[in-house]
Amino acid sequence: METTLERRASPRKPIGFPIKYFYFPPDANPPRTCTINLSPLGACIEALDPFPQGASVAFYIVAPENQVVDVRAQVVYTQSVEAPPYRVGVRFTHLSPTDRTALQHAIEHAASG
Repeated sequence: METTLERRASPRKPIGFPIKYFYFPPDANPPRTCTINLSPLGACIEALDPFPQGASVAFYIVAPENQVVDVRAQVVYTQSVEAPPYRVGVRFTHLSPTDRTALQHAIEHAASG
């Protein structure tokens, strides 16, 4: 049996919360995708565009009970696929203390249930 070494400071859980992107200029109907896996420090998310490594992104994670977490992140990788949605790994660069706590609780709740 092969063991995979987890290099992340905080292992991710396979959680599929909806996300909503910010667009500049604002879009009345921004696309919605979801997280593929999630931790308090980062996520793998679905994206309709292949974001370049190092790019800054902003989006909302919609946790259970419609709790909205405002996220700013940096793209670590984009997984190449033939058609959208792409898989994009991000490292969170800014979460308010309130959003960080809400996200941690949402992850714990989703992972336990």
